[in-house]
Amino acid sequence: MTTLTLRQLSVASLFLATLAFTAGVSAKTRHREGTVSDDKGHEATVDSTTTRDDDETTRDTTVTGKDGKTLKSETTRKRDKASGTSTFSRTTTGPNGRAAQTDGTRKKNADGSVTTDATRTGFNGKTETINATTTKTDTGHSTTGTITGLDGKQATLNSSSTKTADGHTRDTTVTGPNGKTTERVIGVKKNADGTYTRTIETTAPDGKKSTRLESYTVTTDGK
Repeated sequence: MTTLTLRQLSVASLFLATLAFTAGVSAKTRHREGTVSDDKGHEATVDSTTTRDDDETTRDTTVTGKDGKTLKSETTRKRDKASGTSTFSRTTTGPNGRAAQTDGTRKKNADGSVTTDATRTGFNGKTETINATTTKTDTGHSTTGTITGLDGKQATLNSSSTKTADGHTRDTTVTGPNGKTTERVIGVKKNADGTYTRTIETTAPDGKKSTRLESYTVTTDGK
């Protein structure tokens, strides 16, 4: 059951990352590159480019391990300003060539909240659906929803994002069908030299913690 909840947390994190991506970027082209390391000694490099047009945004990301193996993701968002809806699609391809796919739609409601419905098919071919609602808060935004597997069992998702003086934090908790919880806290900070640091701490249902650290630079082209 621990593995199940951790997998659902990963699904939720990818889903929330897609929501953050669909918020758009201020520059027409935004490039990010840096390094990733964890508390188990694993290291990798990350290279990501986001390109924005009036009604479409794309992001291509490649993570390369020390052994040269890569994990690639391609994300596309298309907006329909007239209807207040958008669609998004994300394909992640692992080193073995297997792919995971997420597709969804977002709809802005009359009260200002945003409803998102998405389907994700994992590397193992299993499909899960995600239904969530995001609302603005005084300090950022909050998201609540459910993750439903093929067997109909549901996990609940609760996430809050808070702006800070030099970045932002996001705290996400997934509660599985058995009531056990997994939490992930992400903190992003802009450093004095213009670089960024991203810290990810995950707490498993048994209380064990793991940490991942990302350091990267961001360059932009256009306004």
